[in-house]
Amino acid sequence: MNGLRALCDEEKFVATKKRALITGVTGQDGSYLAEQLCSDGKQVVGVIRNSSVIPTEYLIDNIKYVRGDLFDSTFVHSLLEEYSPTHIYNLASASSVSDSYLRPDLSLKVNFEFVRTLVESIEKYRETTGLEIFLLQASSSEMFGPDHQSPITETTSHDPRSPYAKHKSMAHTLCINARVDRGINIGTAILFNHESPRRPLKFVSRKITHGAYLISKGIEKKLVLGNINVERDWGYAPDFVNGINKIANSSSSSDYVVATGKLHTLKEMCQIAFSAVGIENYKDFLESDSSFYRTNENSGLIGDFSKAFFELGWSPSISFKEMIELMVKHETNMHYGD
Repeated sequence: MNGLRALCDEEKFVATKKRALITGVTGQDGSYLAEQLCSDGKQVVGVIRNSSVIPTEYLIDNIKYVRGDLFDSTFVHSLLEEYSPTHIYNLASASSVSDSYLRPDLSLKVNFEFVRTLVESIEKYRETTGLEIFLLQASSSEMFGPDHQSPITETTSHDPRSPYAKHKSMAHTLCINARVDRGINIGTAILFNHESPRRPLKFVSRKITHGAYLISKGIEKKLVLGNINVERDWGYAPDFVNGINKIANSSSSSDYVVATGKLHTLKEMCQIAFSAVGIENYKDFLESDSSFYRTNENSGLIGDFSKAFFELGWSPSISFKEMIELMVKHETNMHYGD
């Protein structure tokens, strides 16, 4: 297949009725989703951008990994023709709000233009084969902006304030229009913040759990953060991926908020993380840096997941405290500096 390199054994990949294609498969959500789908007995194709570094610790033996240029419409068309997926999970994203100010061109390309190419490819595939593909689009709570009254529902209006938020809002609207006007099967998961041990270190949750562990071992002396009074609706990534899976397996294409409905601060996150490594006076180890303050911070937004609860039977399985403690345990198990 032109422009495509298989990264696993061909003999492990056989024809099946349900085949899922995941973009963003090497990221936090994509890797958890791949594991869930494999455990459900589905065939999984994981698409990796040519520029992506593959985290080998999250690779799964019975997944077919392929590389290619996601911005090349010919490549995307060929993916669908080659693998005939029944479901596509678009988790590919340039997801850093801060980075989107530095590279708005990249944010536009990944967060909107690729989604448009994907929708057009699905429509073309339907026209040529008569087969339907369900697209799950991962949307973001950043779309709503900082000034809304909570809780946020699926019909809350958008007021994006960052390039990332704007481009995710554009993609979300594109998906709804494609579903309504062209009859394409598309479901969206409007994801609020969600964390796990697989978060890269540039994300504040992992920065805190990683930093607390290093300080407890005497490797670092301070943890430098921005505004620790920021409030967010934080959930556990595997829970949210379970919600994504439930949306894709539902009988109707629709939009669902995936959230916890509870607010917590970075201060709480620090307190839990430091306590988990035996440090109660966590404030003594924090240092504030105004350069880490985010412009147009979406603080205080709560998601209303009642639609997902009543229609899909989804709800969070672990608490905020349990999630942070689990992340700290992961840091401990990695034996940094030991």
